[in-house]
Amino acid sequence: MKNKTFIFQYNPYFSPKQMVGEFKEAINGKKNVQPDNVMLANDLAVIHRIISKARLKVFASIKAYQPANVHELAQLLHRDYTNVWRDCQVLANCGIIELKEKGKETKPIILYEQIVLDFPVNKEVLAKKKEVGSSVQT
Repeated sequence: MKNKTFIFQYNPYFSPKQMVGEFKEAINGKKNVQPDNVMLANDLAVIHRIISKARLKVFASIKAYQPANVHELAQLLHRDYTNVWRDCQVLANCGIIELKEKGKETKPIILYEQIVLDFPVNKEVLAKKKEVGSSVQT
């Protein structure tokens, strides 16, 4: 486990245009690509859809109990297998867990010790918020 923390980083002012610009810089070798342990979003609703309360329980249960497979995890959570499987797939697609095939079964493995929501509040963010607020009022 290289990085022990997976970070959902919230920046309400990060636009798709900025993202494309950063990708171009990364391709040209001028900027490092976003680390594997960081997911950037400009909408808290997106973060909430990805890391719901149920998925946090899935993550915590995998960490605490290290179930042998997704069926065992569903039993531990007292939830339907299909819903737990879907939650595991979302976490795996984000790179938070790994789903390792073992014969006919799939073992969920955590890749991080914790999940953190980075919600920066600084003078620059507050200044931009004032700019956006004042332009909307006029």
